[in-house]
Amino acid sequence: MKEFVVLADNRSNNTELLSEHGLSVYVETENHKLLLDTGKSNIFLMNAQKLGIHLEDVDYVFISHGHNDHIGGLPSFLQINKKAKVIISSLVPQQQYFSKRKYLHSITGDTNFEDYNNRFIFVDSNCTIDDLKIYQSLSHEYPLPQGNKNLYLKLNQEYIADEFHHELVLQTSDFLFTGCAHHGILNILNSIDIIPKICIGGLHLLDSHLNEHYETDNELQALAQTLNNKFPNTIFYTGHCTGDNSYSIMKNVLGEKIQQFSCGTQKIHKLKNL
Repeated sequence: MKEFVVLADNRSNNTELLSEHGLSVYVETENHKLLLDTGKSNIFLMNAQKLGIHLEDVDYVFISHGHNDHIGGLPSFLQINKKAKVIISSLVPQQQYFSKRKYLHSITGDTNFEDYNNRFIFVDSNCTIDDLKIYQSLSHEYPLPQGNKNLYLKLNQEYIADEFHHELVLQTSDFLFTGCAHHGILNILNSIDIIPKICIGGLHLLDSHLNEHYETDNELQALAQTLNNKFPNTIFYTGHCTGDNSYSIMKNVLGEKIQQFSCGTQKIHKLKNL
């Protein structure tokens, strides 16, 4: 059996659980207790405690990319868990991340990598760690999410477009975690070895409003139709950076094959082994 529980998300339908602009998911498999991203703060820890989840027992943490809404809670986790190894791109400690959406601001986490150096597994290529498949090399066959246009790296006092070489995705059996899917969900699915039964993560499909324009309704419908045609047996659980309008449009196409998660969302699935 495999269970996942959303510990941090932008939305919460449970009044006892806190929400934030961040993502963290707890996954329990036959072999591991995993923490996938750590949200922006320690909210995921507080929600886990309320849900009766003991993060002290986690044996692997996976960080999908370097933005602080996915790595911001890591220092708090490392204080309460003394054993888990942290799987992360080797580029993350070297880079500074910025967003120009609405206004220029840093979205870099504040993890002290030197203090916990023995806890990290730095990844710079596709690899397998125990039964966890980590993908760093991701396709660019399909268009990238338009929300990426606001995201930058700071290099030598200049801001350059972030190409997301620091983004990783994780697959264990037929469960796939995409983080924010900055490479685009179709490119990610085109890059992995096993078609997943369960795919969870944000899709970085932001809702257009005011002067911000992202994917059109027609583009979202076309994306959903491609997912429906190419991956008919995959269920997509999404939230965080998937806008409500974008989700609604895709829901009209995909029906029960796409579900919106929020803090406290809990699912149990029986999945096949690789």
